[in-house]
Amino acid sequence: MEDITMRKIFQYIMLAVVTIVMSSCTSDIEETTATTGKSNVQLVVGEFPAFGDSQTRAIGTPDPGKTSWAEGDELLLEIDNTSYGRHNATFTYNGKSWELTSGELVYLEGNPAYISHVYYAPNYKWSNTSLMLKKSKAAGTDEYIEGKARITGNGETITVSFAEATRKYSRLRIATLPNEQITVDTEHFTPAGSSNMERKGNYTLTSDEKGNAYLYGTFNNSEVTVKYREAPLKTYTFSQATENAKSYALDASIISLAGEGITFDQIVEDVKKELYAGKTYINLILAPNADKNTLDAIHIGLQDASYGSINLTLIGCKKIPSRGFLYFDMLKSIALPDVTEIEENAFSECTELKKVVLGNLTKVYGNVGKKGIFDGCRTEDIDLVLSKDQKVMNGGETEGGYCWTADIKDYCGSDEHNTPEFLGYGFESITCGYPVP
Repeated sequence: MEDITMRKIFQYIMLAVVTIVMSSCTSDIEETTATTGKSNVQLVVGEFPAFGDSQTRAIGTPDPGKTSWAEGDELLLEIDNTSYGRHNATFTYNGKSWELTSGELVYLEGNPAYISHVYYAPNYKWSNTSLMLKKSKAAGTDEYIEGKARITGNGETITVSFAEATRKYSRLRIATLPNEQITVDTEHFTPAGSSNMERKGNYTLTSDEKGNAYLYGTFNNSEVTVKYREAPLKTYTFSQATENAKSYALDASIISLAGEGITFDQIVEDVKKELYAGKTYINLILAPNADKNTLDAIHIGLQDASYGSINLTLIGCKKIPSRGFLYFDMLKSIALPDVTEIEENAFSECTELKKVVLGNLTKVYGNVGKKGIFDGCRTEDIDLVLSKDQKVMNGGETEGGYCWTADIKDYCGSDEHNTPEFLGYGFESITCGYPVP
């Protein structure tokens, strides 16, 4: 019978020494030492490998990303040996030291054991011996980096290194409104941590205080569309595959023209700056009571644009005045997610319109062919997007003319929706599915 003392099992619940070594990009290595109940734990923490934006011009507020360990960070380790197979463990950084918070590392004395994998992957956790997404997390919305680790010091030390780790994906930084929820539609996108390319994907992201939101993965001949409450802020196509470990910035920024005292000329100049910067997506914040003067200033700012070349999003304004967008023939699309009331001939002669996004409408003036809001437009070529809360609009003569008012019946799934018809006009398609706060 084999001497049982030679088969003593070491189970390291609290490791004597855990050394984390990472590549330093911009500053010296920091060292912290903390005392636990059993031993001194020395952590050698280098800066996290930072992404650098690939753009030559500044877009939004550049951000290198994570540069150092933070409280709550997790490392996912897997140990493998001939006697006990694979086991996994999770170590969590408490701000001073790394603690084993789940799993175990088990191996036989004198039996070779090695750390086969170590990951920094915030979206993932161990499930048996496999990684799985945490609840409510989606692949591609955070980092996924594999480092190297080895057992040293007679089995009493595990040294983990990310110094030679290579990100097998890129980062897309989306510059937009700060602290707001956006949606991102993707085509031909391979999320970080996955080897499967998604033909179509949809992500809900929340920007930080700098106005940045992030996707991590590989874009290869991919189209990316950024939306705010279904209002398109930017669409971009990657004509070739993005490079690993490289950051890209997508400009989905929004210019505020809602400040007190802003003048007609200021609006004209601000819009012109966006146009002359080569932007085809012009995203503006307006005051709730924005008037015809404001829209006229926007029109002048866009007058040098080519026919059907501009995607205009106006956030904040509640009412569109009569003839507000008359002869805006540069518009390819217009999004007005906050609008509830529209007056006569609002979009008349917008001959190049292909998409219109409207808010939860309660009142619309004019009828088809009689000062209707889309008179002079080819609505059969327009994709119309409405709020999920939009009601059926009932039309009728009033003292002031013709007016459509909201019913109590939902428009979604109604006979008009299935036609598809709205306000007496027929459309290429009508979608009603985005929420209005």
